[in-house]
Amino acid sequence: PENWFEIIFNPSFPYRFVHMMLAAYLTTAFVVGAVGAWHLLKDKTNPGARIMLSMAMWMAAIVTPVQIMAGDMHGLNTLEHQPAKIAAVEGHFEGERGAPLLLFGIPDMEAAETRYKVELPKLGSIILTHSLDGRVPGLKDFPREDWPNATIVFFSFRVMVGIGFLMLGLGVWSLYLRWRGRLYDTPLFKRAALLMGPSGFVAVLAGWITT
Repeated sequence: PENWFEIIFNPSFPYRFVHMMLAAYLTTAFVVGAVGAWHLLKDKTNPGARIMLSMAMWMAAIVTPVQIMAGDMHGLNTLEHQPAKIAAVEGHFEGERGAPLLLFGIPDMEAAETRYKVELPKLGSIILTHSLDGRVPGLKDFPREDWPNATIVFFSFRVMVGIGFLMLGLGVWSLYLRWRGRLYDTPLFKRAALLMGPSGFVAVLAGWITT
């Protein structure tokens, strides 16, 4: 290390800082929500547990969409400064314009290809470049010794994003139940909130593996 200031306050710092700060709030909210849900499953009139679940679900409903937008901005910053990482995260070995979004696949580092791909046409370019014909880099654009391990970051990224959308889904569900006046009276919702209790920790770990 030659300059710790430049290492810490590198171009991705503000994006990672905001992304991690929001992740910390969401992780805490889902733990609080799970504890509240556990108590409400035993006694739906418990006033303290109602406050816990209500506050947690407001956090889920409001902060999760903001977190998804922050993640998108972080991804654009990573594309600018660490394009090889984006190629690995997306599972692209060949750079291309109008790149698809790979929902699933198994990156094979030795063969330099992603097998068993399930993809959505053009969506990769739309997300990463905000253009139908934007070019998304592939790992073959870079020296092989500089390739990240695509097999690891491909899946860690999808675990993080998948949990993020589950959080969003629970937040939206809570808004619907709140509107119907049934936030505390729906056992299935409370069980879902209970199951989501540790989800933030998993998402944070997956996110840092990706980072």
